[in-house]
Amino acid sequence: MSKESSEVVSVSNLVDHLVEGGFATTKKGAAAVISTLFERITQEVESGKKVRIHGFGTFRMKHKPAHAARNPGTGEEVHVPAKDVLVFKAAKHSHESTDAE
Repeated sequence: MSKESSEVVSVSNLVDHLVEGGFATTKKGAAAVISTLFERITQEVESGKKVRIHGFGTFRMKHKPAHAARNPGTGEEVHVPAKDVLVFKAAKHSHESTDAE
């Protein structure tokens, strides 16, 4: 991936695209759809479920155990507590299309 293609797409960009494409009649409605979608994905994943969107990928929670790490600035060893993190794995189709670029 080149630096030129690493432009960030914001929620407002997605909202504009939904309205321009005729998928929503207002920006407020499009923003509500996007917000609801992400809230629902978050709720399902936090409840222990995987969220699989066919052709896009899978969201799930992964447990990271506590471990020792090192502060790169001081070299001091620090304790990193255990935590659950949201992970996303792209669908095989998504991998293939990004590899072709």
